Amino acid sequence: MTADSPRRPDADSPERQGQQSPRQSTGWPAIDEAEALLHDARSLPDLLAASIEAFEAILLVARRCEDQAPELLAAFMTCADAAVDGREAIMAAPSITHATRTPNSGDGDAVHVDAADAAAALSALGILLGGNLANAATQAAGAGDRAACRNAALAARRIGQLMRDG
Repeated sequence: MTADSPRRPDADSPERQGQQSPRQSTGWPAIDEAEALLHDARSLPDLLAASIEAFEAILLVARRCEDQAPELLAAFMTCADAAVDGREAIMAAPSITHATRTPNSGDGDAVHVDAADAAAALSALGILLGGNLANAATQAAGAGDRAACRNAALAARRIGQLMRDG
């Protein structure tokens, strides 16, 4: 994926047919919004901006859940650390536009604060994010963008696996 080349939807995809893909709510608006941004990213700068939003959402939810389940405290703390690592990797990308929105600081409108549900939502977001970034790392034109995407993909995949294995 180059900075100017949009991702082309499959011929049978809902996007190509003028429909939006149905997305199931996780109960965490920050995660839902990050997933939507990742699905909608059509260029490398869009993906980088969406990735920052996703890492911020992961950090927000992980921090909010740290005290909810003592048995998952270490997993949520490590997840938050990996989110910071991923965000910092993306910030080093030459193609980043730095035109991201201010992340939701409280996610106070979360439907629930169930730690197991949060872990599952974080895992799914980490897997989606890791896959998108790994793909971008193979297609980015510049070495700096490839390295940033590769490093951020590693952090995202670590989040996906960590929260899946809890």
